[in-house]
Amino acid sequence: MRHALLLAATLIASPALAEPPAIGVAEPTLETRTLPDNAFESDGDDPAVWIARGDKAKSLVVTAVKDGGLRVYDLKGRRRQVLDPAPNGGRINNVDVVYGLKLADGRKVDVAVASDRGLDVIRIFRIDGKAEAPLVEITFKGAGRAFPKRPKTDGTGLEANPLDDQNTAYGLTTWKRPNGDALAVVTQRGEPRVGVFSLEPRKNGTVEAVYAYDFRVPVVHKGQDLRQENEDDPRKDWSPQFEGLAVDQRNGVLYAGQEDVGIWRVDLAKGEGAGARLIYETRGSSESSFFNPNSVISRDVEGLCIYYSNDGKGYLIASSQGGAHGDQPAPDAPYDDSFAVFEIAGKTGPALVGSFRVGAVKGIDAVQESDGAEVISLGLPGFEKGLFITQDGYDGDELDGDPEASNFKFVKWEEIAKSFRKKLAITPKAYDPRKGK
Repeated sequence: MRHALLLAATLIASPALAEPPAIGVAEPTLETRTLPDNAFESDGDDPAVWIARGDKAKSLVVTAVKDGGLRVYDLKGRRRQVLDPAPNGGRINNVDVVYGLKLADGRKVDVAVASDRGLDVIRIFRIDGKAEAPLVEITFKGAGRAFPKRPKTDGTGLEANPLDDQNTAYGLTTWKRPNGDALAVVTQRGEPRVGVFSLEPRKNGTVEAVYAYDFRVPVVHKGQDLRQENEDDPRKDWSPQFEGLAVDQRNGVLYAGQEDVGIWRVDLAKGEGAGARLIYETRGSSESSFFNPNSVISRDVEGLCIYYSNDGKGYLIASSQGGAHGDQPAPDAPYDDSFAVFEIAGKTGPALVGSFRVGAVKGIDAVQESDGAEVISLGLPGFEKGLFITQDGYDGDELDGDPEASNFKFVKWEEIAKSFRKKLAITPKAYDPRKGK
């Protein structure tokens, strides 16, 4: 199946709020070393957690660091591996993990899948937790570009997509179907488009991400042209692109963050963008026809992740990145630099529960402008009740709008759970990502 589906927006307004909700504060437990950490201009973005088979203390955190490639850390935040970007412009943007991917010779391996936004390639890395260098790239050498074409601005179809324009592979997540087939879901930078790719085995133990279909959404939302740009006033500057993605591995429901607009829900199990609908909007802008002051998510909505609990329930967490720092004319206090939490209850929801931020603790600074985050409900050594990891866009920097350093903060789930007026569920035995149940 190789085709596209254009979706009309089914809009659901953000619920009205009598007053701004209290925003909880969770303290981090540890942080990784500051980036950049070598000659490359590395900048942290998106984390993913690989659960080791047997001894969970050997689990790893794989992170995308843009121009710096990938970094691999252990559960104590110690750096295990540096993977430099591909030559001639490689830039890794997002990363996720697939367990038990079947190779052409019948072997099953765990892999990290990453979007190379610089070269427009979906890269695959085999994971061996016992090796000194755990990740080894196994991308099929004949793999082509993820998005050789892009939507025309008039919406009539696709046109050639020069690499230099960088409308390339951007946000990324994965889903392993019940039959064992694995999909990569990848957004196209600067475009209202999400592609679905099949991870297919090739010769010599390599893997290729092959385009299956895509879905697209309108470029006008509530009268606002999402292609409107304004370099002088961010309140009038817009983009139609998606980035943050998360799939509920239990049922194939995709949550896709369109940065300026909000969170979409799509049923991957039914394919072709089935049932796509906008389930929560951002705050929009006071300088736009799309202005939504009841929302708790400031533009941009960034990283999305899911905490699993029992009976199909759990929490969807969304980074409300905002833009409160530097010369921003209208910060959305208190929603900048926070995380919105929505309750997932089986086939219903998600419903807004509230928000939290990651604050400072002695020796560790607070989190601002988070790009990517991951959460694991499974108990791990040092994080027996669950682990939340987030990129910090300003690691110890002055909040001047021009961050020069970033890193990743590790937070115990119980610290987040207790920061809410009504404590969130803590279910460290509800779901094992390796087992898929």
